[in-house]
Amino acid sequence: MRNLFLVAGAVTPSTRWRDAFADGVYVTWDVAVSARIKADVVWLSVLAPSWKALLVNALHQFAGVPVVVVSNIPNEREAMSAMVAGARGYCHAWSSPEQLREVAQVVSRGGYWVGQALMSRLISVITKNQPTVDDLPGELSEREAEVAREVIAGRSNKEIARVLEITERTVKAHLGTIFAKLGVRDRLQLALRLTSNKEK
Repeated sequence: MRNLFLVAGAVTPSTRWRDAFADGVYVTWDVAVSARIKADVVWLSVLAPSWKALLVNALHQFAGVPVVVVSNIPNEREAMSAMVAGARGYCHAWSSPEQLREVAQVVSRGGYWVGQALMSRLISVITKNQPTVDDLPGELSEREAEVAREVIAGRSNKEIARVLEITERTVKAHLGTIFAKLGVRDRLQLALRLTSNKEK
């Protein structure tokens, strides 16, 4: 898997990113475009001047390739801006090499990554103006539908377990089944899939 970090000015990948992707490439936008560099995952930093414009350009130039935005101080507002603009991932610039490799794996397989701390809040923001999902896909059992509704409400596994009076382990098992049945990879994809279905 080839990882490409778009360098902008003095903004270069962290040493942890370089440790995570020993064969990773980091070049300026001009070099990436003129050399027609191919990548499986593109990375950029919010410290880059006009990072949102760079993100949009990267999504166009590397059509179909997931883009991950990194931040030295991750926050909900930035995460929303990045994800709404089309990023597939948003994470701490100084995450461990292991976690950075995990991020790359998740987004390259079609998933989203925003980290556990922001996931519930991000789902809440996405779904807060949506009507309650009453007619979930028929392939879900009654209990799975209940779990899915709680995910859409932005609740964590622990909160879902408390509300439904089941164990966290059972919540995780239901989520695994729900993801498999609906062909989604994570909670964010689940929320997007169910709320977009409701609008149709």
